[in-house]
Amino acid sequence: MKMKYPLLGVLIGLFILLMAACSSGGTENAANEQPSSEKEEETEAKTTEETFTFRVTSALSPKHGLWVGFYEPWMKQIEEETNGRVTFETFTSGELVEATNEMEALKQGTVHIAAPLLPIYDPSTFPLSEISMLPLTKSSPIIGTMAFKKLIESETPLKDGKTFSELEYGEHGLKVLPATISEEYSISTTGLKFNSVDEVRKSQLRTPSRIHELYAKNVGINSVTMPTFDLFDAMSRGAVDGSFLFISDWTGYGFEELFKYTVTNVNLGHFSSLLAMTQEQWDALPEDIQEIMIKAVNDNIEDGAQIWVDRRSEIIEQTESNGAEFIDVNDLDPEVKELLVSGMEKTWFDFIKILEDQGEPGTEIAKLWRDIVLELGGDVPDAIKQLD
Repeated sequence: MKMKYPLLGVLIGLFILLMAACSSGGTENAANEQPSSEKEEETEAKTTEETFTFRVTSALSPKHGLWVGFYEPWMKQIEEETNGRVTFETFTSGELVEATNEMEALKQGTVHIAAPLLPIYDPSTFPLSEISMLPLTKSSPIIGTMAFKKLIESETPLKDGKTFSELEYGEHGLKVLPATISEEYSISTTGLKFNSVDEVRKSQLRTPSRIHELYAKNVGINSVTMPTFDLFDAMSRGAVDGSFLFISDWTGYGFEELFKYTVTNVNLGHFSSLLAMTQEQWDALPEDIQEIMIKAVNDNIEDGAQIWVDRRSEIIEQTESNGAEFIDVNDLDPEVKELLVSGMEKTWFDFIKILEDQGEPGTEIAKLWRDIVLELGGDVPDAIKQLD
């Protein structure tokens, strides 16, 4: 009997140790296994820590006001607020993608972001975007910029229940964000003055868009279409008398040396452009990065417009000291003023008709743009205020 008890004690002790070991192992596994909701949260957290390098194409030079005033600050803020998770590889002056080829490059994956996309150069693809080029009786770079931003973000249906952005960009698989747009266009010449209706009608001016061609025809100005970079030579040779152009962009081409006479406050539209990527690319981004990109637009867009205001003042001061004249449209001969203003009204109606003939919502987009401009402190020709 004495021999059996020690053996029994050993067996019982081993059994207890074995059970304790099994119990301990089971507890550890349970602690390491996470509920499915916690796993999903961890997966989402890992996703938002993913890094992104975006190839950016721009037709703008690195010194262009839009690049310096908006796109560079936009990218810098995103890099800072994402703590380096987002970086940008930039190609300016069309060195990677030529102007007007941005949409194809986005779809092919050659680049990830167009800064900017230039829809005004492609009215057959983007028929409604020219709306920003319509002449206004009162505007500014800030009014124009914030008005176009509001148009892009508008939820007002224009056709088939679709908004401006859905019709114009969404149908092409694009996601767009607002960007600073240009100062309003003026009329500048190398010296020809608009002292009479006859002098207006004998002028020959370069027109930068279809809208300006319509306006030139309506006031009797002879128009010539040519790229901006050919204009300096054409004016130097006397082939054209001047151009529709915004003052703050003169120094980019050396035009401050040639323009001697400018009619201001005619507000002949704003050249608009956009930040763009494919909708697929946008949808693949984590939500927090999307929010940072939108916030960077909102934080920089108005400051970008202010650069045009500042540059305009500097250029006017500089060129006036060299003999250039700047004449407010309200100080012109009444017949000349009436001609220039009536041409604005007719251009709106011509543009509406072009759109309507193409099956586009011409009247609807015109009224929406008018209402936004008025709401933000701009003004439109009187006949457009009565448009129903």
